[in-house]
Amino acid sequence: MLATRSISRETAKVRAPAVKSCPWCRDEIPHDAKKCRSCGEWVVSTSHGIAAMMLRLFGLAWVALSFAIAAGLWFAGQALRGWVWMHSVNQQLTPRVVDFVLYVVIAIVLLKGVAIGVGFGILARLAPRRPRWWT
Repeated sequence: MLATRSISRETAKVRAPAVKSCPWCRDEIPHDAKKCRSCGEWVVSTSHGIAAMMLRLFGLAWVALSFAIAAGLWFAGQALRGWVWMHSVNQQLTPRVVDFVLYVVIAIVLLKGVAIGVGFGILARLAPRRPRWWT
């Protein structure tokens, strides 16, 4: 029984292919290769590294800060709206005008904040990949 087991293991090793397919370009590469010779992509587990992680975190912090600024503008705008309502200084400056200006400013802050945050996320995706054992 032991003899058949060792023979079957040896035949399994012989039957195992010596080449594998690159997941990026589908070229045949050696089974123990770490990088494809045709396309230059790593075929082992890779990491984007600490720079990409920092870019992602900075983008998330930027979006969070934009939402905090928008919330602050909202509360300040509501206080200004109440002041305009109580102290009608100018007939053309009504609470609806204050609301419109407030909504436009908040929309601009949020759109710019989200766009810059997404831009940092895209930059993080463009960071070169390195094998996990490299870093």
